[in-house]
Amino acid sequence: MDRDKNVNETSGMEVDPTPFEHRQGSAASHVNEDNDIRVDLHEEEMSATVREVDRGAVQIEKDVVTEEQTLEVPVTEERVNVQRRTVDRPVSAGDDAFREGTIEVPVYGEEVDVQKQARVVEELEIDKEAVQATERVTGTVRREEVNIDGEIVDGGTTGTTTGTTSTTETSGTSGGGLLDKAADAITGNKNNPRN
Repeated sequence: MDRDKNVNETSGMEVDPTPFEHRQGSAASHVNEDNDIRVDLHEEEMSATVREVDRGAVQIEKDVVTEEQTLEVPVTEERVNVQRRTVDRPVSAGDDAFREGTIEVPVYGEEVDVQKQARVVEELEIDKEAVQATERVTGTVRREEVNIDGEIVDGGTTGTTTGTTSTTETSGTSGGGLLDKAADAITGNKNNPRN
């Protein structure tokens, strides 16, 4: 093969100094330290913040309207009553006998004058209060998953390794192959005797 290979002193197997190449974009997404393979998996986490927005304004207007009102006011009027009585007595010296003239009797009454006065009959108190409510927001987040599927040949025995980030199933016999190490690194099994 084109790439140089080293011989494992324990198993006698040839070990590829670059176990595998997996590139995402232009940067490698694994670390090769002491024959351990670490693959970083990423996921997005959704969070929410609130900000103040203008919801408009409430307008309170005063209008002047007119209406007719009726008041019943008692008034007093003077009336002149003339009564004639028949009498029979002699004329005294102070009587104005046989003189023409006019007798005026003043008559008084009451008229209604209307006055208007502005008065405060009602008050409006205007304030604001903050009311809390819960809003449900929905978004789409991304996460990475790893699927392992391959054949491992070791000591003349062929096995198949499959799995995901949460479960790794191994059948067959393995002496610490690279795929086993990758599966152990992903599932967090650092004490596997295969290593």
